[in-house]
Amino acid sequence: MLTNKLENILEKNNLEEGYKFLTEREKKVISLYYLEGYKDEEIAFYYGVTRQNIFKIRKKGLTKLKKF
Repeated sequence: MLTNKLENILEKNNLEEGYKFLTEREKKVISLYYLEGYKDEEIAFYYGVTRQNIFKIRKKGLTKLKKF
């Protein structure tokens, strides 16, 4: 459900091409952060990783979106 919402938003902003290159984890982290309002710390707890790792995943995903 979140993925579909994210896809719709990206499509409206002409970013859907870059979406194809995101990993499942990048999609989920971006959705949780921007659509659900979770903080990096909360997402990190969910995945069992560090906050810095989540930040890097999100940043890498956004870079892919902007690139394409």
